[in-house]
Amino acid sequence: MRFYPVSEAELDQLREDFREGRAAVRIEETVFDFPAHLQFLDANADEIAQFRQLQSAAFEAEVERWHLDDQQEIVDIQSPAQSEAVDDDALAVTADMNGNIWKVLVNPGDTVEAGQTLIIVEAMKMELAISAPQAGVVKRIGCQPGRPVSPGDVLLWLE
Repeated sequence: MRFYPVSEAELDQLREDFREGRAAVRIEETVFDFPAHLQFLDANADEIAQFRQLQSAAFEAEVERWHLDDQQEIVDIQSPAQSEAVDDDALAVTADMNGNIWKVLVNPGDTVEAGQTLIIVEAMKMELAISAPQAGVVKRIGCQPGRPVSPGDVLLWLE
C-alpha cells in the first residue's frame, strides 16, 4: 500500500469518486519482504511516532468537522424553513428499504404523473426506482444524492 500527497481538493474528489463507485484503484502483483519492512519500521520509529501523533490530531479535527457538517445538512434537509413548511395534506413519499440516494429526478414545483420515477435509490448493488404514488406537484425534496436512507425516511412531499 502506498500513500502519496494530494491537495485538499484532490482528496475531496478522490473520496467522492470512491463513494460514488468511480474510483480507479491500481493493483500490482508483488512479494512483500516482511523482514525488510520490520527493519524499515525500526529505523524510522521516531518519525513514525511523530507522524502518528499529527495524524491522530488531524483525524480528530476532521471528524469534528464531519459531525458539524452532518448536523448542518440534517438541519437543512429535515427542517424546512417556516416559509417552506409542508402542509398537513401533502403526501410523504418514503423509502422502502435501506440504501443510498443515487439520483433525484425531480425538483420542487415539478408536476408529476402517477407512476413517474422520482428518485433512484441504490441498495445492494441494485437501482430501485421510487415512483409517484399519485399525480401531483413536488412540494419539497427531503433527501440528497449520496446520502443514506432507511425505511420510512421521507424522500419528498407531493401536493
